[in-house]
Amino acid sequence: MPNLTHSPFRSTQEVRFMETTKRTAIITGAGAGVGRAVALTLAKEGCNLVVVGRSEQNTTETAALASQYTNAIPIVADIGSEADTIRYVNTAIEQFGKIDIFVNSAARFQPYVLLADTDTELFDDIMRINVKGTFLGMKYVLRQMAAQKSGVIVNVASRDGLFSEPALGSYSTSKHAMIGLTKNAATEYGPMGIRVCAVCPGAINTKMIADILETIDPTILGPMARPAEPQEIADVVCYLASEKATYLNGAIVRADGGKGL
Repeated sequence: MPNLTHSPFRSTQEVRFMETTKRTAIITGAGAGVGRAVALTLAKEGCNLVVVGRSEQNTTETAALASQYTNAIPIVADIGSEADTIRYVNTAIEQFGKIDIFVNSAARFQPYVLLADTDTELFDDIMRINVKGTFLGMKYVLRQMAAQKSGVIVNVASRDGLFSEPALGSYSTSKHAMIGLTKNAATEYGPMGIRVCAVCPGAINTKMIADILETIDPTILGPMARPAEPQEIADVVCYLASEKATYLNGAIVRADGGKGL
């Protein structure tokens, strides 16, 4: 099996996204994977950060890495909790005075299981994190962005939110809902100067699905026959959040290596 941790197509040159510095960004799921890659990329761009995660160790580590480049505040939170959501949003406003970028990267995956065999508690937990967590974050961030009349939200959804995926019914349903929230918010808040987009990755080389990647034939991952590296998805997220994408609103960007073709 080929080495799935190396991307032979990726340039080693740093990509620059932001034309202005000292923007403020909140990133959920920032303790690892795509969320951490987004946080570090935005840190290098000079953004002030509030990094949100459920693991104190991982979230603190991300903030420490980001602090080499910018101001970074770690917040340990349950994104499915309204009180925790209010706390991380208020922290950003109190510390930095505004919210320019909000990235929903936190996610709950699931074991492969048919719908009829799915545990109801598992379904509820996935909806609580992937859907309610996204909704709550958007709800309170959008209030601040509406007052500012500016801001960008990027939701990290999934190609499973665009297509059906056998034995991943709960996860797929949650990601379809995230895309629905993205489109609705883009319609409601676009007139206020706020953009809302989503990125739909395929498989990503993260700990969340590491065991699966070890056992599959990479050709089923699509024409590129490999998973994405977290940084490759982070680059798409940061592009959508940047001044280079000012006419992208409601955009649902597939970043799945061509698997959906």
